[in-house]
Amino acid sequence: MSRRVRRRRTGGSVDRWKNKVWADIRAPIYIDDKSLGRTPANEIEGVIGRSIKITLMDLTNNYKDLNYHLTFKVSGVDGHLARTEFHEYELSRDFKRAQIRNHRSKIEGIFNFNLNDGAKVRMTTFVVTPKRAAQSVKKQMRQDMHDFLEERLAEMSFPAFVDELLNGNLKSELFPVAEDNFSIKVLDIAKVKVIRLPEGSQPVETVTEVTEENEPEESLVEV
Repeated sequence: MSRRVRRRRTGGSVDRWKNKVWADIRAPIYIDDKSLGRTPANEIEGVIGRSIKITLMDLTNNYKDLNYHLTFKVSGVDGHLARTEFHEYELSRDFKRAQIRNHRSKIEGIFNFNLNDGAKVRMTTFVVTPKRAAQSVKKQMRQDMHDFLEERLAEMSFPAFVDELLNGNLKSELFPVAEDNFSIKVLDIAKVKVIRLPEGSQPVETVTEVTEENEPEESLVEV
């Protein structure tokens, strides 16, 4: 009866993870400094510029927030803490597609707004009507939403804007403005992208997305 003999490997095999440092990725102070996950790097400064994507439900523990996706970018480090800035907010594309029907109208508006602390954001509004709306109605609705948001956001700081966006107050205030033009089935903020951070904030230039599918192992995140 033959027996297999296992040979121990000797020599210079190196555990590539042994010398890694782990950074605890934190949400900005204006989002309660919550932990967003952990990521490894050869040295702690190497996490600067990386991005991490989560759902709003990860912050609120509310299942209704599952369709909202958030992106944060690491802007600096403090010991083993990786500090981030809010970068992007997006409504699930699957959710948007599910709202479209042949007898409905989809009305989207893309606007740039300046906040009172020097920040600049690009916002996409998403409206679905229960029946078809005329082009003139769509145009007026976009204009009314733009004018309302421009005035409202000009009074806000960047942290206040992010808070109003994530807690749903902004879209709630926008609903009656749009509904003055036509009956509405769905109204939401489909996307927000930060074009410019507030004055004095740490700029983030290079971005490495923290995903398991298409990033090197150094960028994996433990959530």
